[in-house]
This record gives sequence, C-alpha cells and structure tokens, in this order.
Amino acid sequence: MKTLNKVLEYILAILVVVMVGGCIWQIVTRFILQNPSDWTEELVRYALIWMTMIGVPYAYGKGQHISVTFITATFTKKGAIKDKIFIEILVLILSVFVMVAGGIMVSINAAGQVSPALGIPMQYYYIGVPICGVLMVIYAVDRLIRFVKEFKELKKEEK
Repeated sequence: MKTLNKVLEYILAILVVVMVGGCIWQIVTRFILQNPSDWTEELVRYALIWMTMIGVPYAYGKGQHISVTFITATFTKKGAIKDKIFIEILVLILSVFVMVAGGIMVSINAAGQVSPALGIPMQYYYIGVPICGVLMVIYAVDRLIRFVKEFKELKKEEK
C-alpha cells in the first residue's frame, strides 16, 4: 500500500502543477496578451476531475475521509469494529457496481466523442471513474482485511 500511496501522491502533485500552470497561463493570455487561450479552461477542468478521481481513494485509503462519529463513538470496541467491517463491505459493493461497472459503461458510451478545445477522446476523461472504483476496491479490501484481523484478535482477548 505504501507504494500505491506514493504513486498516487506523485500523480496528484503533477495534476496540481498542471492546474496551477494552466490557471497562470490563462491569466497571462487573458490579461497581459489580451488574447485568452481556448484550451486552458478545459485542461484545468479535466485535471480537477482526474485529481478528484485519484484523490478520493487516496484519502480513503489513508483514513482521511470525512466521517460522522457521534453515533459510532457510543459503540463498544467490538461494535465499532463490526461497524467498520460493515462499512467496508458496503464501500466495496458500491465501488464495484457503481464506479467500476457504471464507469466502464459510461466510458463505452463516450466512444466517438471528442472534447471541444483539446480534441482528446472523451473516453480518456470518463475512464477516471472506473479507475477510481478499482482503487477504492483495493483500499477497501486492504482495510477490510485489517478490520477482520482486529475483530479476530479482540475475540481472542475476550476468551
């Protein structure tokens, strides 16, 4: 997981640099050269989409996603681990069916479409959804295994 995290960190950093560079170029061309660039807005938009599709599983895998804990804080340790296992199973199911399967269908439906300013096939943009889903599955399986081990250890301690 550390290697995957590092790879995603580099990809996210590159996307941020691309977005900042695109914004700066748009400002230069619009206000200094008085001839706004046509392609920078689209580049920044799609870089933001890809940053989101890569950033969500990265944050999820590192446990830095948003969570509401006012209910789960009242659970026993065993109940909290059961809850975590249930959530991981739910995330796994949603990732496979909604993001991976749905994302593949959307990508296939985008065949033949081309982005207006950059002229890049739209499938390259939409493929981010199933990639995000696959990354979510990888992280969910890793977390699920970890929580099941914790639950087993807790059951051994009780005996």
